[in-house]
Amino acid sequence: MKLVGWDTVLDRDFSAGGAFGVVRTHITEAIERIKWPPDSDTFAIYPESGKKRGEGNGVLPIKNAFVRHLVECGWVREVGRFDAHYTFPRGIARPFVVEWETGNISSSHRSVNRMALGMLKGEISGGVLVVSSEELRPFLTDRIGNATELIPYHPLWRLWSQNPGFEYLAIVTVEHDLVSRSVPRIPKMTDGRALG
Repeated sequence: MKLVGWDTVLDRDFSAGGAFGVVRTHITEAIERIKWPPDSDTFAIYPESGKKRGEGNGVLPIKNAFVRHLVECGWVREVGRFDAHYTFPRGIARPFVVEWETGNISSSHRSVNRMALGMLKGEISGGVLVVSSEELRPFLTDRIGNATELIPYHPLWRLWSQNPGFEYLAIVTVEHDLVSRSVPRIPKMTDGRALG
């Protein structure tokens, strides 16, 4: 899988420190390590619309593969209702979180709001929400949250940087490497252990 966009929504100099380099490297590598089919060197998507029941590709297995790779880098899964949570060695910054969008646009807003609340409470330094690109979205579960639908809210979220507790927020966009009818669909509602 490939990372096609890293849109920093707010940043109070967090990206200037070493903590940011660590989480950016971990997140980028975890995305790039997701393969489909599992024994391939790329991430190929079966081109079928997810609008009808039982069609399209599942999202949960992709997210689980991503989180599994982060865990190998020292992240902890599902802490504080976030998909993954990273505590920096020697406390160089407050913990950092990441969410991989598996629901609709309302779910995306809830994820961002949870990150905002965590920063407001001083529990986390920031977070990243990972969403599908416009090119990938049609082949996944219908109405999956995506980068395009979130863009109108960026100016609102940037206002949060006026609060000193809000350090960093980004929307990361991912996409398949290629489209192929020779690969199986990614199953829906499974634990995703088959993805590499």
